Amino acid sequence: MGRSAPAVVLIAVLACVAGCADSTEPSAAPRSPTQPASSSPSSSPASSPTSDGALPPAVQGLEECPGPEDEPFVLRRGDDRITGFARGRSIRVAVLTHQFRGTPCDLSGLGAALARDGYRVVAWTTDTSPTPRTLRALVAHERDRGARTVVLVGASAGGATSIVAAGTADPQVDALVALSPADYAMTQGDVDRAVRRYSGPLMAVAGELDGAFAELPPRLADEHDGPELVEIVQGTADHGKDYVRRRTDPMVGRILAFLDEQLPSR
Repeated sequence: MGRSAPAVVLIAVLACVAGCADSTEPSAAPRSPTQPASSSPSSSPASSPTSDGALPPAVQGLEECPGPEDEPFVLRRGDDRITGFARGRSIRVAVLTHQFRGTPCDLSGLGAALARDGYRVVAWTTDTSPTPRTLRALVAHERDRGARTVVLVGASAGGATSIVAAGTADPQVDALVALSPADYAMTQGDVDRAVRRYSGPLMAVAGELDGAFAELPPRLADEHDGPELVEIVQGTADHGKDYVRRRTDPMVGRILAFLDEQLPSR
């Protein structure tokens, strides 16, 4: 937490509860934040093997992606070609940025919960790799179409992209959630510089056993001058999208509660 103005910081150490250990992806060895976790393109939950066997995706808490409510979109901004899915119509918009080698479906469980909570949810990607510049262009597009409140949510490399975009967007976004954020988006030091410029609500999450990724959220809280919540999930190396794969994952509820607390009247 920055020292130039008063702010409230809560650093919570959570036991790894349902939603951590039940991930179908094996826990990775500790990684450096300069090497974001890879994630292969998501397949349809209906065909993906899970510990729940033949249970339908809806029973498992998994979200069909793209689902019947998702509308595909394509935007061109200069050399950037932005594609993805949008769900809902609202003046409150949540923009979801996937992790390295991920897809717009990475955070679909959280996206479904945000949509039920009254947000328009925009999950996106590009032909190359999402960058803060492209994310700022997407935010500007959503503001042009009527967004009054904008929340950025990103996982791993997408978390770093979201932090840098939040610190450089004008006007400033209204809240920021980073799941296992990497420590840079484009150049070393850009995440630290950006979080010092961003004064809105910040929630940062990492697993206790996720190597250097676990060290970054407390550092961000120390550098950030605004309301914040840091969640260090004890006993797990789960990473990024692992925390919000299912609508029923505990972290999904904690993210919604944080946003409801920080943006009660928007």
